Amino acid sequence: MKGDHKMAEHEQRFVWVKDKAGNEYVCRVMDLKDPKKVNEEDLKNCMDDASRAIPIGD
Repeated sequence: MKGDHKMAEHEQRFVWVKDKAGNEYVCRVMDLKDPKKVNEEDLKNCMDDASRAIPIGD
């Protein structure tokens, strides 16, 4: 299928992290140097939980 992209297993491992201000992000483990001590550079490849679209239903 055109445009079909399958992620490698190591690319599918994600973790929730918090910055110093308490904001939560979801990041690929492979993008973090140390998941317990994230910095601004690490967070560039992460998604802020506030930016996720979550359907809430009716």
